[in-house]
Amino acid sequence: MLSISKKFRFEAAHAIFNYNGPCKNIHGHSYILWVSIQGQKDPETQMLLDFKLLKNIVEDNFVKQVDHAIMLNKNHPESNLFTDYTGKTYWLEGEPTAENLIEHAANLIQNALPNNVKLSKLKLYETESSYVEWEADL
Repeated sequence: MLSISKKFRFEAAHAIFNYNGPCKNIHGHSYILWVSIQGQKDPETQMLLDFKLLKNIVEDNFVKQVDHAIMLNKNHPESNLFTDYTGKTYWLEGEPTAENLIEHAANLIQNALPNNVKLSKLKLYETESSYVEWEADL
């Protein structure tokens, strides 16, 4: 089984409302996302997937939505404070933790991939020294 990976960068802010510490305040990160897929080579192209196509899939289905956005929990009572905010907002079902964000990204990316490949692993760096990993049950 072959696997390929691609690195993505995006800037985003978030506030973790249900947190007793400084991360309950709006703050930002320079995120790095590693996306790995696996599958069988296409007999015609001799590639698992063109890196350019992988780039377009990940950017169109996830990165463009969160890049330079504020990510917030749409179900938290304090989320109504942002109803008049005119900037780019990305609403999540839960708190915008690295753990929830990577699971959300995994769902969006997997659903957009061609049938011959599967999302196998994501690694999301929130800071240079802190990251969360997601691995598929293949």
